[in-house]
Amino acid sequence: RIFRFTSDHEVNLKILLGVAMERGELSLEERNSLLHASTDDVVQRVLYDNYLQAQILSQEVAVAPDRNEACEDLMLQLEAEGELERAVEFLPSSEEMAERRGRGEGLTRPELALLVTYAKRSISRDLLESDLPDSQYLERDLERYFPQAIVERFAELLPEHPLRRELIATIVANDVVNSQGVTFVSRLVAETGATAAEVVRAYRIARDVVDAGVRWNDVEALDGKIDPELQNQLMTGVDWLVETTARWYLVRAPGIRLAEAIDQARAAFRELSSVIEQIGPESWREQREREARRHIEEGVPEVIARRHAFQDELVHGPDIITVSRATGRPVLEVARGFFLLGDRLAIDWLEQRLGEQPAKTRWQRWAVRSMEDDLFTIRRQIIETILEQAGGRPIDEAVDAFLEDRAAPYGRLHRFMRSLAMEGVTDLSQLTVALRQLRTLVG
Repeated sequence: RIFRFTSDHEVNLKILLGVAMERGELSLEERNSLLHASTDDVVQRVLYDNYLQAQILSQEVAVAPDRNEACEDLMLQLEAEGELERAVEFLPSSEEMAERRGRGEGLTRPELALLVTYAKRSISRDLLESDLPDSQYLERDLERYFPQAIVERFAELLPEHPLRRELIATIVANDVVNSQGVTFVSRLVAETGATAAEVVRAYRIARDVVDAGVRWNDVEALDGKIDPELQNQLMTGVDWLVETTARWYLVRAPGIRLAEAIDQARAAFRELSSVIEQIGPESWREQREREARRHIEEGVPEVIARRHAFQDELVHGPDIITVSRATGRPVLEVARGFFLLGDRLAIDWLEQRLGEQPAKTRWQRWAVRSMEDDLFTIRRQIIETILEQAGGRPIDEAVDAFLEDRAAPYGRLHRFMRSLAMEGVTDLSQLTVALRQLRTLVG
């Protein structure tokens, strides 16, 4: 596999240098010298691609039982496309997948490795049928694909590469599967009704807005330094942030241009990420400080441990940034309002209980996702109402005034939440009623 991919890189590099030769910018002798000098660079890039695939396979094996149904759906899709013959590839039939599901089992590592290849091929084909490979923003992927010495000299020729669209589609398809897993695209297509290209566009926006590349690289640097299971937990945390943010862009901002979305949110997200640990309620901070200290004792560098501990709350980043832009209020002030509401209205507690609900079937997973979206929406609607009525008051005072003006529904909500906490959340119907109680505050 390494030799095959190395050969692909060399072929694409030769094509680019051929364009330079046709334009008289390169002699045959210079071409051969550049190819020889680029060999080590190409091999390193191919080895890293294999490293990423091994990494995502380890993560996929860990969640294989939970992804049984999603993998079955993907195989059915590939069969319908005429891409996959399970019997030929020794992949389990639908009947065997159902039996494994009953035993709490999923695909094995070799089976997942095979499915990864098919998923990448399917996504790449779907991308070629869209306008995503034409995005000027993604030309930077071509710059990272080719050796740096070649890019420095022939960067202006990259848009003229005869296989430009095919290369971008392949690079992006590899990226999304290597980082988010074999069923990420197919799951979101099924859940949202979006196209594969729209899912990939949302993924790419999310990846760059949250600076996932930096977060992934920092965790990868811990190879051999911490327990592999802990490292996998750290990596999965970043993946979850990317997936949740991608879902937001897919549902809330469909069709937005890559560069526009990233330029609008990246700086604000960095600002929010840098101070997230300072703006939440005290009890919230203490809980996450304990988690950070635990990971530090397990060998995780303090910066990474603290970033991981507070990372979950960044899931509200796109909503916070959007409200900030709409109201003209500073990002940090809006974030403070989000966290105050999460604490005062027990929304954080509801989100935790929601995350604990069993979701073994696709319908259960979709129900949980739908309710999660509803909780995000109601928090955003309440903070928008508060800021509309704030009249320039600081956010803490504005929240207090809002709840005082709604003393009756707020009191009912408080009593309901206390009763629910005593009774315990055992199914989604209780959370559905809780959502209705929350809506009375803005209804």
